[in-house]
Parts: sequence; structure tokens; C-alpha cells
Amino acid sequence: MNGTVQKERLSPDTAAALHEFQVARSKLASQEARQAGLSFQPGPRDVFITTTPKSGTTWMTQICHQLRTGGDMDFREITEVVPFLECAADLGQNCDDKQRAEPRLYKTHFTEASCPKGGKYITVVRHPYDVVVSQCRFHAAWMFRAEDIETNLYVQQVSLGGSVPLQLTQGYSQRATALNTTWGWWPRRHDKDVLFVFYEDMKEDLEREVKRVAEFIGVDDASAVETAVKRSTFDYMYEHREQFNDNVLKAARNTAMGLSPSAGMQSGKVATSGGKRHLLNDRTQALLDAAWARTCLPVTGARDYDEWRRMWHDEQASAS
Repeated sequence: MNGTVQKERLSPDTAAALHEFQVARSKLASQEARQAGLSFQPGPRDVFITTTPKSGTTWMTQICHQLRTGGDMDFREITEVVPFLECAADLGQNCDDKQRAEPRLYKTHFTEASCPKGGKYITVVRHPYDVVVSQCRFHAAWMFRAEDIETNLYVQQVSLGGSVPLQLTQGYSQRATALNTTWGWWPRRHDKDVLFVFYEDMKEDLEREVKRVAEFIGVDDASAVETAVKRSTFDYMYEHREQFNDNVLKAARNTAMGLSPSAGMQSGKVATSGGKRHLLNDRTQALLDAAWARTCLPVTGARDYDEWRRMWHDEQASAS
């Protein structure tokens, strides 16, 4: 599809709700915290989990933390033990500090171009259809009312950049979407300091992917791998969902974002059900496909996400 498909028209109320949401989201991190994250100087063993939001960040963070600790779950919320790089300073965290175990871990949504250099990088990608719906549902449970911004309008106006004019100067990037964050890592997929992971592969064979991660971060312990697999299943993480709900971040930033102090506190990030791409109408899917053709096809050589994943597996098979 080309980029001429028309986006849905906005009512004044919806445009206002979108603008309020975008302003709030832009304040998720202060400018000072974002700059501190950009300026961080990692060591060669430090590991960054670098993703588009809602692409498996929390899942991979749990895997890495379980591997490095052999099964530690003694934390209120996982952000306490794995800093969110661009928000860490706002939470009173110093990224230079020692962590509970080695290697040090950091999650981030910085692009490859922005991410601090000198460490190791695990990038997780997920089908854009599932990413954008998950982003909408996550934000609707925290930063706006679902009835104010319908899913397809969210995708068109937020994920794909719509017609709502924004002049924002706050610290959090507005450009972390399903189609423009991870492509910088693709040309580096064979580098020794980069591990490329597909979310769907984690669903297909979690043990295989955990073993890949263990080897990459330097964990040579069969017991730790076994524990990490058990404690990174959807069922296990859902049972412990309060430890993955971002409430530490919400408590620190809700007021600065102009939200109620309790906003989003009852919502979680971990679900046992899969993506809900059926919520995307034909028009939105066409726009996503057109965006892929413009931005992703030239970088990956793949006509769509599924072909891209197949290409990756073919490369891996040829290299083995």
C-alpha cells in the first residue's frame, strides 16, 4: 500500500484528548533525566535491553535479571533492580551505582543512534500490529480514558504521527514507535555486542531464546537458565504481576505529567492473552503497511514483518 490512504477525521474533543495525552507522555522523563541517560558511560559488560515500547521489554528484563541472579524475586517492582535509563535520575537512581548482580542491566527505548556506546545490547522486536495495540491499551489504562481515544485513532495519530500539532520541549521522546526505533540495530545484528531477538521467537520457544540470552550476557549456569525459563513464563509473571506494573515510575512521575497521583496504579503490564490486532480496522492496517514500505523495506529488504522474521531465521540457519 502507498501512503495516500486517508486517516480518520478528528472531532474537537478527540483532538484535545490526544493533545493532552501527548503533553502528559512527553513529561514521563524530565529533560535532566533524559540527558543523564544519554550521557551515561557504560562498561563493556553492561547490558542494555533496547526496544520499541511494548515489544517485550519487561519480559526480556525479567529473563536477564533471573539469569544474572539465579532466580531473585526480592524486589517490589523490577524497575528498582533494572533502571529505566532515560527515567532513572527522576527515580533517584544513579546508573553508575553497583547493581544487585553482574552484569549491570538497563532498559531503554533510546534509538541505536542515541543509546550510550560501549556496552552490550539486546534488542527485541515485535510485529507492529501487536505493538501499536498494546501501546494504546497500556496508555489508556494510565494516561487517558479509553472512551476518549479509540484504538485506530490512537494508532494513526500517535503511533504513525497524525495531524495533531505538538510543540513539546519535555524530556521523553515522542518518536518511540513500532516502526522507527529498532531499525538502527538491524545492520548491527551480526556484531558481537548485539543480540537480535524476535518477540514471537520467545513465545515459540522460550528455553531456546533464554539460552541465547544467557550465552550473550555471559551466564554459564544450567540451573540459572532453568530457573530463568520457569520464572519468565507468562503464567509466572502474571502471578507476580504487581512486580512488573511500572508503579514505581508512575508514583514518581504522575504529578509531573499532570495526572492524578493514583493514575494507572491499578493497571498492569503482564497479560496471559496474546495481541489484539483484530482491533485494527482495514484503514489502519493499510497505513501501517504503507509506513513499513516507506521506512522498513529499504532497511530490511523484507516486504512485511513476517518475511523479515523468516529472513532472519534463514540467515541464522546459513550461519550455523
